[in-house]
Amino acid sequence: MNRTPRPTPCLLPTMALLLALLAACSQATEPKPLTDAGADTPDLQAADLPRDAGPDQGDGQPIDLLSPDLVDAGDSTASDTQDTTASDTDAAATPSAWGWISVIEWNDVCDQWYLKTQWFGGVRAHFAVEPSFNRALPHTLGFANVVAQEGNCRLYDSGIMTDTCLGQCLCLDKGVECYNEDQTERWCGQDEVCVDDPLTPPEHFDHGMCVPLPAHFDVGTVTLGGLKEDVPLARDEFDRYLGAPKNPNDLFDAGDPITASTSGGDLPPMSFTAHGVAHLVVPDQVVTVRKDQPSKIRWTPGDANSRVQVVLAAGSHDPNPLGGAIVCDAPDSDGQVEVAYSLLQRLYYFSCNGQWLQKCSRITRYSRDVKLMGGQETELFVGSARNLQILWE
Repeated sequence: MNRTPRPTPCLLPTMALLLALLAACSQATEPKPLTDAGADTPDLQAADLPRDAGPDQGDGQPIDLLSPDLVDAGDSTASDTQDTTASDTDAAATPSAWGWISVIEWNDVCDQWYLKTQWFGGVRAHFAVEPSFNRALPHTLGFANVVAQEGNCRLYDSGIMTDTCLGQCLCLDKGVECYNEDQTERWCGQDEVCVDDPLTPPEHFDHGMCVPLPAHFDVGTVTLGGLKEDVPLARDEFDRYLGAPKNPNDLFDAGDPITASTSGGDLPPMSFTAHGVAHLVVPDQVVTVRKDQPSKIRWTPGDANSRVQVVLAAGSHDPNPLGGAIVCDAPDSDGQVEVAYSLLQRLYYFSCNGQWLQKCSRITRYSRDVKLMGGQETELFVGSARNLQILWE
């Protein structure tokens, strides 16, 4: 059954946070151009940014746990899909579910407000009725639309940015504007998200309201196998499963079989198998963007059976919404991905012309096992991750 989200009390803002927000907004009045010195800023209009593409269904070879037949719903970007046994559970009696279990050697710290980025790394799990930014891994962008693809990279649009938003803080800074009526408290509860009236255009946003995140599931006990240490996952009141490994940057060796299973609860039991990946080494964690040139992100190849994923994100600090993202995915043996300037231009637009680039971008060597639960993807994601920083020149 679906679990009803239980909101937590709002947190009082500190003076440091208020000063940081005022500083960010004051800097937003003069956007930095995405050009060489002396050149004009990109002329990006809403008409140039199609928003009618359907949500990305992800890559891999999912298996529908509720179907008597195996389902191939993607290409070969999922490196491991080994359990081909369909569940005998009656599909009509079991809800559709989206979710993930992550086992990621997180080699950098990208800590933002609400500790949201802990969900982007480490040993974690969460299952819900549908994806949401606040509970998603970086590549699970089912709440956004794919609007362009160049080579190995896709551009995702969350639909928040508009032409009228340029030069304003609020369009990508909604999370800090969920004040109560007397403006003595702000921030939504840990199981809520700040939104505006759906009938109000984003550029007219001035006072948000806290609404529950998608209902989530208790999946019983989540058990991991194949790690260098035993890492139990404890479920909290929001059905977030949290692990606390003693050596978070050394969880496995390359090629180690990694397993994960759930015991049941609100959903049928699930099982996944992936493999440990080689420790990720990158020569440069800065992604430099120059006018009319593609940007190359390189790594040292180390695992022929794995893939590497790059996520470049646009938006304000967490838990504020995502403006857009570029997700690139390539075989580990390639040693690099090339991001087309046309995609970077549009990501620049989604960041309010470069004013909001406070989200954590990252690169991850990974192995994953993807299956379907009632038509939605569930996965085990095993990886080694590093932070990336975008530099516009």
